[in-house]
Amino acid sequence: MALMIRCLLTGLPCGKPITIQDKTFFLAEPEEPQKDRERRAKAINEAIGKKFKIRSALKEKQPIAFNCKICAMIQCCAYGMADITGQNPNVILELGMMFAIGKPVIILCKRGQEKRLKLPSDLNAIEMILFEDYIDIIGDLRDITASLPPPIQPPRPVEETEQMLREVNPRLAEEIKKTLDDHRRELAAEFEEVIKAARLETIIPQVEKVEISAELEQRLDKLEESLMGLGKLGFTTDAKTAFYRGNFYHERQQYEEALEQYDLCLTLEHDFPEALYNRGTTYSKMERYEEALADYNQALKIKPDYHEALNNRGTTYDEMERYEEALADYNQALKIKPDYHEALYNRGNTYTKMERYEEALADHNQALKIKPDFPEALYNRGTTYSKMERYEEALADYNQALKIKPDFPEAVYNKACLFSLMHKPKDAIALLEKAIGLDEKHRQMATTDSDFDNIRDDPRFKKLIERD
Repeated sequence: MALMIRCLLTGLPCGKPITIQDKTFFLAEPEEPQKDRERRAKAINEAIGKKFKIRSALKEKQPIAFNCKICAMIQCCAYGMADITGQNPNVILELGMMFAIGKPVIILCKRGQEKRLKLPSDLNAIEMILFEDYIDIIGDLRDITASLPPPIQPPRPVEETEQMLREVNPRLAEEIKKTLDDHRRELAAEFEEVIKAARLETIIPQVEKVEISAELEQRLDKLEESLMGLGKLGFTTDAKTAFYRGNFYHERQQYEEALEQYDLCLTLEHDFPEALYNRGTTYSKMERYEEALADYNQALKIKPDYHEALNNRGTTYDEMERYEEALADYNQALKIKPDYHEALYNRGNTYTKMERYEEALADHNQALKIKPDFPEALYNRGTTYSKMERYEEALADYNQALKIKPDFPEAVYNKACLFSLMHKPKDAIALLEKAIGLDEKHRQMATTDSDFDNIRDDPRFKKLIERD
């Protein structure tokens, strides 16, 4: 059963069912100066990094202000830690939130500054570590975390109501509990059925976005609303349903909500490699690469032949420009599944970045032999041809990719780049305008892309990239 959290502003149930994550600290920390952040992180990691997970609004790219996601993050963590050095207002706010919830909190403060902040007297029992430099906190922090009290658990409204009913009418309490349990199971079963019909039972790499009918979308919305309603009562579904709900949110690019569900799933069932994989994929989408790697590593520890996890760990290494490690993962994935066209495609991309163009072409050719209608492989083979200045072959691949997938923003943009390189300014500008219409990011990309140097002084190009 999930725990219900209450809004710290209104005191009312907020409808976000959570599970307290053991061995987890929420760290309230100032963003600046950067050198202090680095020293603090190094000291905390040395003291407790292997035993505890540290979550921070800064680390997880949250806005540095009070909002629901930061509140939920704090309420999910078993413990709190706050560095009040400098009396940063956001840190003080987050400390107050942790105190209001009743979290066991460790306060860090540079020696001498503790007297400047008048903390409520009830905070005197909270551990405070004073230091001259962050390296000084290591010993005390290690000792304190070795004997932390159990996490404070939020109220369980359904259990409390059931207990009160049992004292008054045990039979009625049992009937209500059975009715709610039956409803929860039926709802979970229907949600699983619709998720599978929508092909969202997994988010194992699908370059193409899954097309879901309007009818299935409406059913999913209604079912998710019902599941959220049960959450407001304090109920949660089983690990598998939390996993599917994570997939539901991931498909909608609601990555924070997806993470909440994968966290819940993995709290209920620790050794769930697919949930670790999906959470890793979500972290990767959010550019939180170290956390993605940790999840892929754990998934592969449980399931060593998990070729999809090897492939996605490879793409994460690629994003981090750790190309040799990426190649090792693609090679291992292909050893397990030789016809794995996604791994061939990704290895080809990495070879291109490494300027190993012939090997890249070989991989893209093999991927297209396995899946001829693979527009992303055609697009990337075109990019490789372009790097090799084989422009006609590149153009043929971009055209074929766009024939399969007409509104393919990256292919349109790269075709514009190609026409610029081929000294066809009119075609280049027309396609760049189309690419910007499909995805505004291409306007900024074009301002620094050397492929457009041939037309950079063209008034039409200048007008296009400078448009408000």
